[in-house]
Amino acid sequence: MQAGTKEAELVKFFFALSEPIRLEIVRALLSAKELCVCQIVQAFGLSQPNVSFHMRVLREADLVLWERRGRWVYYRLNLENPMLRAVLPFIEEGMEVSKIQTTACEVEP
Repeated sequence: MQAGTKEAELVKFFFALSEPIRLEIVRALLSAKELCVCQIVQAFGLSQPNVSFHMRVLREADLVLWERRGRWVYYRLNLENPMLRAVLPFIEEGMEVSKIQTTACEVEP
């Protein structure tokens, strides 16, 4: 890997974590293991497009993995990312994640 490529990865990584709401989303994913976009919307009081924007930044920095299930997109931390693993202890410090409702995405018949 070229030095310029590694530098670009570092810039994306730290840019993604520099926004407080994205850092809180990472903390929520650390606590919950996996969250649907609708759960993140509800937990943080953000609009769906706003959450999608933040999740795209986290995806582009290789901090999260995603999976589509039906009409919902679920996210989890990319624990294979060595940079993320290195900073997780610092992210966990002082972690106070609000309770995420797991029923936010359920559709009533």
